[in-house]
Amino acid sequence: MKKLGKHIVAFLLISVCTLVGATPDEKISVLIVDGFSNHDWKATTQAISSILRSDENFEIDVSTVPTKNSELWKAWNPDFNDYDLVIQNTNDISRKGSWPEAAKKSLERYVSGGGGLLIFHSANNAFPNWDEYNQMIGLGWRKKGYGRAIVIREDKPVIIPTGEGGNTGHGKRVNAVITRLGDHPIHKGLPKKWMAADTEIYRYARGPAENISILSYANDAKTGLNFPTEWVVGYGEGRVYNSTFGHYWRDLSEAPPGIRCNGFRTVLCRAARWLARAEITPTSPDNFPSADRISLHEGN
Repeated sequence: MKKLGKHIVAFLLISVCTLVGATPDEKISVLIVDGFSNHDWKATTQAISSILRSDENFEIDVSTVPTKNSELWKAWNPDFNDYDLVIQNTNDISRKGSWPEAAKKSLERYVSGGGGLLIFHSANNAFPNWDEYNQMIGLGWRKKGYGRAIVIREDKPVIIPTGEGGNTGHGKRVNAVITRLGDHPIHKGLPKKWMAADTEIYRYARGPAENISILSYANDAKTGLNFPTEWVVGYGEGRVYNSTFGHYWRDLSEAPPGIRCNGFRTVLCRAARWLARAEITPTSPDNFPSADRISLHEGN
């Protein structure tokens, strides 16, 4: 293993206050893309929408990918440039869906041109054969022969080379102690450590791992290693946020604790604002979890 070089970890130190973007009173336009997944994509989209609408500045549209290979699917190509932020909530593990090539190219141009992209939970697992998607997400759910993984040692990211370690995986969901690295605008003012409810800790998430900054990590009980739980990627002029938070499995009667976690909900809204280059208030809400206690939102 070797320490992660400057060309791999490019910590983003630019304050959101210096960026051109939405002011606190301006609306932030969001497009959620859904339509297929091995998770409950409909309930997930509803949960994302509900959480973001707790911030009255977000305006949300949804574009559902039509059935694969239908005439509607072939013509599906949202105008991503109409939005400050795109949230990716599709996952092709079930092999029941995909994006048309034209839409893939449109997303690549949107992000590389300065757009914001949020990879929501199982979207981290999607599209292993879409090369530019792998560049955008940095690390994903992949076999160990695909690419590099990252572990955290003494608060420093360290590369696990391709082929070493294991395939991407996770154990049982746990109330995980999240440790943040640095003072990224998404986390500014939040505790150094906090407990995320019912969370999946991905072992050996893999990918190109280029232009990536690890924002937080948690300890995996099986290996005893610290693995990333949140990271951001620079793709051209654009920004991408990726995390393992937000699991919503099929056939649940209510939102699971991981979705109701006040830590996750706070970070999701902050990440969305950062991606849209909008101002983030750097204070910790009263209901934010501590290092030894979860905090759950009441209701879905």
